[in-house]
Order: sequence, then structure tokens, then C-alpha cells
Amino acid sequence: MIYAFWHGRLLLLAYTHRRRRIHIMISEHRDGEMIAQVTRRLGFAAVRGSTTRGGIQALKGMVRAVRRFDGAITPDGPRGPHAVVQPGTISAAQLSSAPILPLTSAAFPGWHLSSWDRFLLPRPFACCVVRFGNPLFVPRRLTKEEFERWRLRLQQELNRITEEADIIAKRWAQTGRFRDIP
Repeated sequence: MIYAFWHGRLLLLAYTHRRRRIHIMISEHRDGEMIAQVTRRLGFAAVRGSTTRGGIQALKGMVRAVRRFDGAITPDGPRGPHAVVQPGTISAAQLSSAPILPLTSAAFPGWHLSSWDRFLLPRPFACCVVRFGNPLFVPRRLTKEEFERWRLRLQQELNRITEEADIIAKRWAQTGRFRDIP
């Protein structure tokens, strides 16, 4: 399985999914090394590469990893644009025959950094939510038009569940009630 989530929402997911032997695609850039070290301490394995450096190598590494373990990709990372799925996630699913499971996190109250990804940092004692979307089973053979439809489908699903998670976290924080939230 390939977990897919927006780059700006990864902090809570790194905590909730720690120690699960998930292989995460991490940038070859300088800041990627620091992130790789932190993720290793949380029990994840790193597959190094990105769209600008070592992309083909990273894609092959992710396909190999996903055949034995779960993988994780931030489809809009490492540089954006924010909330726009890049082709790598769809390609990895295609080549590995692994389903994509969209997921997201939300926190209210929280801070959104003024970075390209609007990185979310929960405030102390925030109500935090993890929300899963519908899995996507990408066929191995796709025309360019079909590939683009799958890319947009993943993007729309991630945006839908992120919006829902934000609403749920806010309502929960404001009402103190979780059970009345769909």
C-alpha cells in the first residue's frame, strides 16, 4: 500500500504511524538528510530522491519497497506547488500494483507556517484528527489522458478529506463532542 498525504500535513501522521516499517520517499536535498535521520528514529525507512534529484532511482526504490512493505509519498513535495499531485505517486502505484490510500491530518487550534506547503503545527492541547480517504487502485496500463484523470482523482480525494478533517477538528475543539461529527 502507498500512503499519500500532503507535505504540510505530515507531522501528525509521522507520529500516528511510527514504528510501522513504512518506507517514506525523502528528498535528496540537504534538508532531506535531517528528515531522513528523524524518520529513522521513528521507525521508518527512507527511500531517497525527488522529482528534481534522483527521481527515477527513488521511484524504482519505492516500487521495490512497496512490494514488501508499505510506502508513503507526499505527492506535492518536496517543493510544491502546494496541494498539487505530481506524477510520481501515480507512477509508483502503476508499477507496483499497490493501492494508494489517501490520508490527512488536522489540528485545531494550530499554526500554519508561511512556507510553500503551509505546514501545520498543532498548538498545545489541540484536537487532532487523522482522516482516511477512499483507496485508489491504479491500473498498470494507462493512456496519458487516463493517467491525468488518476492524478486529478487523487488530488481531489486528498483535498476532500483534508477539508473534512479541518472541519471535524474545529467542531470537536469548539463543542467538545466528537460523536456527533460525521
